[in-house]
Amino acid sequence: MRKDFPESLLELFSIVDNLIASEQLNSQQQDNLQNIKSLGENLGKYFDHAEREISSLKQRIKQLYQSNQYIDSRNENEVDTLLALVFARMRQSITLDELLETVVFEIHQLLQNDHVIAYQLSQQSLEENNLFIGYESVSDPARALLEQRLPTIYTDPEWLERYQTSISQIVNDIDAPNVDPQLSASLRPLGVKSVLAVAIPSGKKLWGLLVLHQYDAVREWQSWEVELLEKLGTQLTISIHQLQLLVKSDSIRVERDQIIARLHYSQLHDSLTGLPNRDSFMSLLDLAFTKLQTNSNRNFAVLFIDCDRFQSINDNFGISIGDQLLKEISKRLNVYRKINVTIARVDSDEFAILVESFDNQEIIISLASQILESIKQPFSINENQIFTSVSIGIAISDLEYIYANEILRDANIAMHHSRRLGRGKYALFSTDMNQGAKVRWQLENDLRYALERQEFHLVYQPIVSLHQHQLTGFETLLRWVHPLQGLISPQEFLAIVEETGDIIQIGYWVLETACNQLRQWQQDFPNIPQLTLGINVSTLQVVQSDFVERIQEIITEKQILPNLIKLEITESILMENIEVSSQKLEQLREIGVQVHIDDFGTGFSSFSYLKNLPIDVLKIDRSFTNKVATDIKSQRIIQSILRLANSLGMGIIVEGVETSEELEYFESLGGSSIEVQGYFISHPLDTDKATQWIQTTI
Repeated sequence: MRKDFPESLLELFSIVDNLIASEQLNSQQQDNLQNIKSLGENLGKYFDHAEREISSLKQRIKQLYQSNQYIDSRNENEVDTLLALVFARMRQSITLDELLETVVFEIHQLLQNDHVIAYQLSQQSLEENNLFIGYESVSDPARALLEQRLPTIYTDPEWLERYQTSISQIVNDIDAPNVDPQLSASLRPLGVKSVLAVAIPSGKKLWGLLVLHQYDAVREWQSWEVELLEKLGTQLTISIHQLQLLVKSDSIRVERDQIIARLHYSQLHDSLTGLPNRDSFMSLLDLAFTKLQTNSNRNFAVLFIDCDRFQSINDNFGISIGDQLLKEISKRLNVYRKINVTIARVDSDEFAILVESFDNQEIIISLASQILESIKQPFSINENQIFTSVSIGIAISDLEYIYANEILRDANIAMHHSRRLGRGKYALFSTDMNQGAKVRWQLENDLRYALERQEFHLVYQPIVSLHQHQLTGFETLLRWVHPLQGLISPQEFLAIVEETGDIIQIGYWVLETACNQLRQWQQDFPNIPQLTLGINVSTLQVVQSDFVERIQEIITEKQILPNLIKLEITESILMENIEVSSQKLEQLREIGVQVHIDDFGTGFSSFSYLKNLPIDVLKIDRSFTNKVATDIKSQRIIQSILRLANSLGMGIIVEGVETSEELEYFESLGGSSIEVQGYFISHPLDTDKATQWIQTTI
């Protein structure tokens, strides 16, 4: 076909000339024939140019194969894979700046060279010698050239002219004898030893260049690296052209913004927070994982972040406030976003962070610590001051992983482990946690049937008046006897049933069972002073809309005087839900039920809140009690709490009294409204032993 084309074109010209010479044609027809001839001549020129380009490409391909006789399909597949990964990143760019910043970063990470530069050429800038480096990624910040003038060799017209016949310029050693002296003189002062420059074409002209520098030591550029960059340069041209088309006119710009908004918020981003969504995060995680398989030095870490007690915030303040809180949390997290740090919202109140190419584990731990401290600071939303925290699990990349989602799974496991250490903590995943997670999941399954199988029972820890040494009541405590593992600590199972929501049903069972027992004691010992029962309630119970009604219903059904039931609410629950909790406490007081603040002094509270809340008793946490014999600071805190309680007309219960010295200290303080409990008084007792305790008191 190519051989016949010139001959056919010449025959066409001959026919046109004969027609033009005819006197039967009018002037318009002759003009049309002249235009046909002119178009034919241009077509001939394009054909000649295409032939020259084909010849040049053939020569280039020949050179490529001669330079590397060992290229095989595996290398080609690897290059295609790496290109696909970089293209995936590039497609997420919506501006030229973001596109070029992504390209230089990805090239730098993939090839692990010292310096990557990208810049755009313009005729005006070349004429005025006013070209500056706008995009770079560099290993040593001391080598950075950002916003500095380009080395003169990169603006030299003769040097740039070479890109009309070759896509790339390769210099393994600038001091080699066959290297252009002008290039050596321009780059040697910068310490450059090797250069690889690749064209970013724009039709027949250069749009710009990608330049790779290697400092201090000579680098032999591999054929697959050159092939990768040349293909990348071509794809970059397409991407730049697409971006230019998008901003060509106002109407297109509006349409582009609408399309990008729909794309980002429906496919890649979370509509509430604007952060990348789970699908987007998993794509980036897969990409990071594939890079690790290609280069073992491309490490990364995943931080799985879960908001503590978020459901209770929704229940207390409403979903709208909960959504506002998630927005504020995302803003605080977004402070830590960098080019190698991706932050995403992966579920309702769960976030994930992907950190790529970090130097050491301490950097990740420091990031987790900063996030924990940031989220602990109060949030002010619609005149509500909300305290919350997050739990963080960390998993570090490892070549032993088979799938990327396994790393996210392990970060999740580590997060649950951190929660067992207490709210607002972080934990680094270790292999023994995996076994621990399996044990936890088994416990979770077993707990679902524990209530109906009657595996729960209650124990009662005596509470006595400090100065009269008389029994005043008991604190009711829940115990679980597993059919295979025996007695399991409440610290192990209470957190699980609270997360699953089973604590609501279990909590009301505790109240019903305790009331039954109290009613039995009243019948067996009608002449003893009225005993009280302290019963712990969880966050999820308090925030239930019918919480107070259920309490009143159970007490009435069991024929128990309301003032004999002391509901114990932890200080952290009270302060995290101060408005709703205050309302519920008022309702409890109206029906005659007393309220104790458990673990007082360990939460977020300010003492100023207490004067406005209907609280009957403060329970001093054992963390203060076990230090009173030696720690002056603890003594001062306890004395302050006692003065505060006396001034507000509140009682005091001291928890965790375990030695005679501790008991003597509190006896020396005076005050008739102080009660104590702890192992020195008595361990928690089963029903029979608690009954014997009552008989002994009589």
